[in-house]
Amino acid sequence: MTAQIITIAIGSFLIALGFLVKSYPNLIAGYNTLPEEQKKNVDIESLSTLIRNGLILIGASVIGGYFLLSLMGFTHIANSIVIVGILVGVGTMAVKAQRYNVSSRKQNWLIYLLLGITFLIVLGIIGYGFIPSKVVYSPSSVKFTGMYGTEIKSDDILKVELVSNIPDIKLRVNGFSFGGVSKGIFMVEEWGKTRLLVHQFSAPFIVITRHNGEKLIINFSDKANTEQVYSDISKIVHR
Repeated sequence: MTAQIITIAIGSFLIALGFLVKSYPNLIAGYNTLPEEQKKNVDIESLSTLIRNGLILIGASVIGGYFLLSLMGFTHIANSIVIVGILVGVGTMAVKAQRYNVSSRKQNWLIYLLLGITFLIVLGIIGYGFIPSKVVYSPSSVKFTGMYGTEIKSDDILKVELVSNIPDIKLRVNGFSFGGVSKGIFMVEEWGKTRLLVHQFSAPFIVITRHNGEKLIINFSDKANTEQVYSDISKIVHR
């Protein structure tokens, strides 16, 4: 429910901002700081219309995409729709907006270069997020490598369980969520803030509970790998 409210709020804000930009063009970043002489080179009527339509389309796509993907059962892809929608939408608008600035047409290559670099950085982050976590064992701890990895002392583990179901994930607090992969800190129903290193949302899941009540949920795309890691951690805990 929380994710739905946030998605609707962001989508509605973008739609409202679109109408505001059309009525008050000085809200457009960059345009409001231009000297009056340079503003004459900008077709502000067409530019404000482009941004209005773009923001409304992004907002509507974020809301509609979220509910459509949720109804189809792709909940965790739906949770990524805000980031993807805004990145793609704003990037497209930034490219198209250059045609309305007569004086900057010769500098379009720089805009395309910056957008390309940004795209590669985002693609790199997504790729890094999809790299499976590795488990490193030592006599006194268990370490999970990769994005949002962590290390847990063996004597800090209260129990380790292999479960077929986990409570609903309500909100990403600080983490990565794209497709079926979720890593980082999330709000989980009944458990509160919980660290996830989930590589696909299908059973089984390993749930590690610390003595302070904090939990870690981890699994892998390969069911046999998940079961083997559970067995290895259990041996350390019950040593």
